[in-house]
Amino acid sequence: MAKAKNSDKILTVQVHHENLNPRTFRVPLRWIRQASTFAWLLLAISVISSVFAVREYYSERSARPELVNELENEIQELKIALEKKAESVNTPVVVQNTHPQTAATPTEKNDSKASDEKPPTAPGENVEGKDGVWAGLAENISMPATGTTPTVKLEDAKIEWQGKYVNFTANVLYREPGKGSQQGHIVALSRSNDRIFAHPEGVLNVQSPSFLFDPNRGEYFSVARFRVLKTHFGPFDTNKQLSEIQVYLFDLNNKLILTKVFRYGK
Repeated sequence: MAKAKNSDKILTVQVHHENLNPRTFRVPLRWIRQASTFAWLLLAISVISSVFAVREYYSERSARPELVNELENEIQELKIALEKKAESVNTPVVVQNTHPQTAATPTEKNDSKASDEKPPTAPGENVEGKDGVWAGLAENISMPATGTTPTVKLEDAKIEWQGKYVNFTANVLYREPGKGSQQGHIVALSRSNDRIFAHPEGVLNVQSPSFLFDPNRGEYFSVARFRVLKTHFGPFDTNKQLSEIQVYLFDLNNKLILTKVFRYGK
C-alpha cells in the first residue's frame, strides 16, 4: 500500500472487544472524502436518470397517434415505389415475414372503373345478399349511382393469423393524389360459419334488428394519398372457420363509397 502524504489527515479507530487487545485502524480522510464524492455522484446520476425516464414516459403518453400513422404511410409509400421500380426492371422483390401469411383474394378484379364494386340498382336500397355482400344496411345509407368510379380503392390486402385471431391489413388509396382528400368511416366485417366479428368494436347494432351496423361508429379516416387499414378479428375455433372479410367505406354523409369482399382459402 502506498504511504499517505504528510499533509493527509489520518483517522485512527480503535476497536475493543471484551478483554482482548484492541485493534487499531488508520484510515486517511482522503479515502472518506473520495467515497463520499462517489456516493453523491451515484445519487446525482440516479436522480437525473429518473427525471429523464419520467419525461420520456409522459412524452410517450402525450404522443399524437396521427404522427405514427404518417410514418406508417410513408413506409408503405416507399414500399410501393420500390415494388413498382422492381417490376419495371423485372427484378423480383422478396418480402420475408415471421408469421404465416395468406393473401386475401377479392371477389372482383381491381381496375380504375366501377368494377371494384357492384353498385346497387337504385340509391337508398339495401345491398343484395349475394356474392358475399350482406344485407342489413340502415335506411339512411345512400348508394352510389350506377357507373360511378369510387374515389378510393383497396390494395395489398393480407390476412395473418395470430393464434386464434386474424389480423387483416389493406392499403386504402386515393385515386387522385394531390387533388384533395376523402374523409369518412370504415367498417370491416368477418364471417365464419356461425359468427360475425366487426371492426371497430361497438359498430354492430345490438339494440335493434333493423340494420346490422351503424357506419357513424366506424373508424374515421382521411386519405389524401393512402393509409393503412389494420383490423383484428376473433377468436376463431380453427383457421378454416374464417369464410370472408368485407370492408365498407362511407363518406361523412353515410354514402357508401366502396365495399369489397375478400374470401379466405380456396
